Amino acid sequence: MGETSDPLETAAPRTDRVERVPLGWRWINDAFEVAPVVGGFGMLLADMTNAKAALRILRDGKIPATMTHLIVRAAALALARNPECHRMVANYRRVFPANVDIGLSMVGQTTYAPVVVLAAADQKPLSALIPAIIEAVDVAAEKEIRDLEQMRRQFWLIPFGFMRRFILRWLNKSIWFRRKVAGTFQVSTVPGVDAFGSLLFYASCGLTTGSVRDRVVAVDGQAVVRPTMWLTLAGDHAAMDGVAGATLIVAIKDTLEGEDLVKEARDACEARRAGANAAPAALPVSPSGSPGGPLLPAPSSPGARADDRAP
Repeated sequence: MGETSDPLETAAPRTDRVERVPLGWRWINDAFEVAPVVGGFGMLLADMTNAKAALRILRDGKIPATMTHLIVRAAALALARNPECHRMVANYRRVFPANVDIGLSMVGQTTYAPVVVLAAADQKPLSALIPAIIEAVDVAAEKEIRDLEQMRRQFWLIPFGFMRRFILRWLNKSIWFRRKVAGTFQVSTVPGVDAFGSLLFYASCGLTTGSVRDRVVAVDGQAVVRPTMWLTLAGDHAAMDGVAGATLIVAIKDTLEGEDLVKEARDACEARRAGANAAPAALPVSPSGSPGGPLLPAPSSPGARADDRAP
């Protein structure tokens, strides 16, 4: 019998694809080199029963909410209630911000995730926060395209890496700059994994979350199945010690597990019904038909929506 050839042996040899990063885009690579590195992180498992109930109320009320909206609101409430944990440090200055400006990471065109800054998120209940996030994410997605093109066309004027990194380090010493690009507290959600932690960011502290999954947990000494989610809080040690970090992540967990989000969800539905009776109007929805956020229209990961569906 004749020998049959292995298709892998007869196929044309494959070669690596090598691309040069445009000069203007090299600012992104340099930004990663000089970005502040966290000094520590902690994790807690949150019971998401009430958060999922709030999400169901919102969706039953035809409000295009995702779990990301609830996580952002929970973080904002926790920071507002624990102002001593809301800090930023840069260039020997410590700032306790008057407002909670949440920097929400979203999926972008490069490895540098664009950040949507939601000003005064602590002062926006879900009825106002959800449409604000949806609109902000859509605007940010369009802005990123323009910004990348501008970088490619103009930022090549500083071609040397050491010069770019010098400028970036100088900017990083400015709380104003860091607050403008990333807010006072960063939130990033990646529903495709159980847990993850971000070790580079421009605010002094950041929350990352994974997927909501059913797990067996102990409740009053009994093994029960509950929807749960891992919270990871990472912080700059110059701004936050372990006690402050623990206080904050416990406050975020308590807010997700408490009744505040359920109440705000009901209030949002009541406000929507009242508005519809007065003058029919719909909350804005992204072109893709889903709300914004890192699980939002451009947000976290390709698999975001699978774990963000209504309970």
